[in-house]
Amino acid sequence: MSESQSSVRVIDRWRVRTHCEAAFVQAWTNATTLIRDTVPGARCSLLLRCQVDSQLFLSIARWDSLEDWENFWKGDPPDSEAFATMHATSHLLSREVFYEIEDDSTDRT
Repeated sequence: MSESQSSVRVIDRWRVRTHCEAAFVQAWTNATTLIRDTVPGARCSLLLRCQVDSQLFLSIARWDSLEDWENFWKGDPPDSEAFATMHATSHLLSREVFYEIEDDSTDRT
């Protein structure tokens, strides 16, 4: 499978404003659920909170292909209110896209 056809993982690093963690998590959860349920190529996602720095969050999303992820960003978000809340409560520090290396032992979650 070529990289253009391979699954990708998108890793975002977020700095969430103090006392906004619950609102950010709820908005991220709402947006992610709707994306996964309605956007072609969107698969699973995970949100992590740093043990050392409680304002630092990582989100990891799995997409069927880089093209699916890029097509998602060409349109309007499926839950504009959730995206607005995420934007208001946090700062996106970085976003990186990684091609998934597939083998028989890869956990498909």
